[in-house]
Amino acid sequence: MFTARFQEWVRAGARRLVPALRLLGFTPNTLTLVGLAICAASAVLVALGHLIPGGILLLLASAFDILDGAVARVTGKVYRYGAFLDSTTDRYAESFTYIALLWYFIIQQPGHTIEPMLVIVALTGSLLVSYVRARAQSLGFVCDGGVFARPERVVLTVVGLLVPPILFGCLVALAVFTNITAVQRIWFVWRQSLKTAPADT
Repeated sequence: MFTARFQEWVRAGARRLVPALRLLGFTPNTLTLVGLAICAASAVLVALGHLIPGGILLLLASAFDILDGAVARVTGKVYRYGAFLDSTTDRYAESFTYIALLWYFIIQQPGHTIEPMLVIVALTGSLLVSYVRARAQSLGFVCDGGVFARPERVVLTVVGLLVPPILFGCLVALAVFTNITAVQRIWFVWRQSLKTAPADT
């Protein structure tokens, strides 16, 4: 899919930046936290109604989300805590953006009723997609895939912020497809559970 090819292109560029990042003393965890800070700054801009600058910062934050993994792999510093921290900050980063959009529609654009509900439904779906995967993996299932994994969600959110006239449509797509993805993953796990269920005696 497009986002997978785009991620690979960014990772290739990130690998070329690794030597410079190492010289500057950046660790994977530092890059993860810097990316979260940039995402928080993006959320502040969005909440204040500066959608396009907020979208640009969110795009920059997503680059850091790829950089931390590239540095970890190239330097051999792939640790379980790093993966845990990265996954946790990803949830915070998504929540920052959705909360900022909620504030924007309620405070900056009063009178909107559908958009705040779409934001809440999209946030619920996004968190469920991640929770279903984490819970399934903790039980020994494989739980990847679905139409709207995190890269797709980030790309669509950035597009909506950079092109405000289509933000409503992007929110509709996020609200629908994040929850479809969660259901898809539940179905993936259910199919695997049938193969591992004990046979009746």
